[in-house]
Amino acid sequence: MNLRSISPIFVCATVMFATGCAKVAVRPEGDLPKPLIVATPAKVGVVITPETGNYVHKESRASVDYEAQLGPSHKHIVEEIFKAEFAEAKMFDSVDAARKEPGLLAIFEPRIEQFSFANAKETGGVYCAVTIRYQILIYAPTGEIIDTLSLTGYGSGPAPRIGNGEEELGIAAYAAMRDAAAKFLTQFPTLDVAKPLLVSQALQPKVQPIPGSAEAVAAQAEVTIEAVPINDSPVVATAPAPLPSAPPSAPPEVSPPPSQMTSRYPATAL
Repeated sequence: MNLRSISPIFVCATVMFATGCAKVAVRPEGDLPKPLIVATPAKVGVVITPETGNYVHKESRASVDYEAQLGPSHKHIVEEIFKAEFAEAKMFDSVDAARKEPGLLAIFEPRIEQFSFANAKETGGVYCAVTIRYQILIYAPTGEIIDTLSLTGYGSGPAPRIGNGEEELGIAAYAAMRDAAAKFLTQFPTLDVAKPLLVSQALQPKVQPIPGSAEAVAAQAEVTIEAVPINDSPVVATAPAPLPSAPPSAPPEVSPPPSQMTSRYPATAL
């Protein structure tokens, strides 16, 4: 073989394979369709810290380095969600900055708590899947913590026909973000913590219960907006939960089964 005829691309790919430095960069991108909902009549602050706005998940599997660059998309989709859910939503980079803003009725701080995925090889070559778990800290306008929501989004994408699968994992990651967005938009107004905001009243700091009391034990529970995991069925792609098109008169039919929500306030199941 004439060594001069060897393609530089072939050499590069061979070196990457030999040294185990193959890399998959996952970049979820997209825009939410405008949700047709009635905005809560409240001005709220939304905090995206620099750490969250630049969030990157890194993981290595089978000599492949995965890097999910979630921060920019998280910041973009959070802004879309809260500007749709509330009459006015202002963005801040810290709770301290937000609590100085006059007229706020509440402060929200959405965080990415966990990112996990299954590539096409791990699902048998049929599809890829992503799960993103969020925490949303809710504060009074003065900065005292009021409550915490836990919210999980699930998404899937097609198995790659060519390439390393980063585009398909990006599709699945954005579908997971959109799934979480739809759950928040439809379920948040049903929570007790949302009731003051629905009548344009500010959230008030809670009186701390006596340690060891029944109230203290109940206060340890989190408000949870949760869903069942993706079914391992032989499908190419699973659409995320749809954004609301109108206030439903009855719970819509969804697949997988509908989300369940539990609360430390009067228990609620959807």
